[in-house]
Amino acid sequence: MDADFAQIENQRLPTLYEVLLRKTSPPVDLWSFYTFLSQFPYAIDFLDFWIDLMAHVRLCRDYVRGVKESIETRNGALIMDDAHSGESSILLDALLNEGYLDFKNSKRVSQFLRGNVEESLRISRLLDTYKLDHRQSTQSDREADEFLAAMVDDMLKQKTQKDKHPKITRKQLTSNALQICSQYLLSPQESPRYLINVPDEVRMKALYAVQSEHRFDPEVFEDLRNLSYNFLEMDCFPKFLSRVALHNLHDQLSDWRFQTTAAIGKLKGKNRGHRSASPLSAYSGLGRIALGLCWLGIGFWIGYVLIFLHYSRAIRVTTIVPFGIGCYFSICGIYQVDILYSWFGVTQRLMYEKKLPTDTDEGYPKIKTRVPTIFALLGGRSRLMPVHHPFIKNMLFKRGTWCFLLVTVSTAVLTVLFSCVPGKRI
Repeated sequence: MDADFAQIENQRLPTLYEVLLRKTSPPVDLWSFYTFLSQFPYAIDFLDFWIDLMAHVRLCRDYVRGVKESIETRNGALIMDDAHSGESSILLDALLNEGYLDFKNSKRVSQFLRGNVEESLRISRLLDTYKLDHRQSTQSDREADEFLAAMVDDMLKQKTQKDKHPKITRKQLTSNALQICSQYLLSPQESPRYLINVPDEVRMKALYAVQSEHRFDPEVFEDLRNLSYNFLEMDCFPKFLSRVALHNLHDQLSDWRFQTTAAIGKLKGKNRGHRSASPLSAYSGLGRIALGLCWLGIGFWIGYVLIFLHYSRAIRVTTIVPFGIGCYFSICGIYQVDILYSWFGVTQRLMYEKKLPTDTDEGYPKIKTRVPTIFALLGGRSRLMPVHHPFIKNMLFKRGTWCFLLVTVSTAVLTVLFSCVPGKRI
């Protein structure tokens, strides 16, 4: 699978889904996308919501996986406290055999977490029998899903006490779902990251399911997840690709988004020494254009001086130096593609801050981050990183070659013009 994906990376740009799954390489990885969206306050809320929702889905799958492992590893040493333990054991085995504990299937996970297992006639009968006996012994009027939830939680509690390893509980999943609602869905005043432009019926449907029906399965947020993904895919991701895939010069983005978190604030303080005062680094495009115009002005001044002092054409050829430097920086600034960066396969980070610690997890490959020392002279090396995506690297190389052709032609035209015109001493 990795070999196939590596081949795909040589042929096309990545998709949003691949970025969200952390399969892509810099500069089109998830952290770069998150950094890019940090300049759009409302857009990044949708990405935060997606990340939190995927974390909730993983918790739900881990819960179902824990239930499945508890059933598979139980043995005769388990203490049967009452006559209902045998019935519960048969019911849990039926759930396992019918595939309701397939934690890789999102639909099955949601069905199990809701207690919606009536599709299977066998499980429905077992649940009705267990419910009837349990009601006769406890005089309880709980619904079928509550019976199932209580039975599973009791089993996980016994498993936790035996193995000394904590298991995820339904209470934790419920709390996590409520936290997502309070963070994104309540109102602009109550939710710090309120999702704007979300239809009221979609938002209220999710709130009612979580707050009133006490649901926490992934299907509760299904409509919101699709809406968020479509917004990121249609409105945000194309802008991100056009920014980082077609250019290797980027003005430094503000880190306002990360100043609210204490941990990142401390990290920012430690990295404050890496910040460069060079305008070529903080304002890459505008800084190069300004520097290029200065060199072009110097070239024009030298050219006119040599012409009106009636110097020979051989001496006037020296204007190639300021004209060459001026054309290089001006064209690179206009196209936002540094020629040397593209040839050496490096690009600028969107911010000085290093990657988040999660980027070094198992989901991320170990990649090199060192760049040649010579680039310290071209606007600072602290914001540079290698381009690891082969298709983007090749595309930037072609754009850099095109810019080099423009620089060569422009320099040649200006140098020939100021060298060949007749001189006249004033």
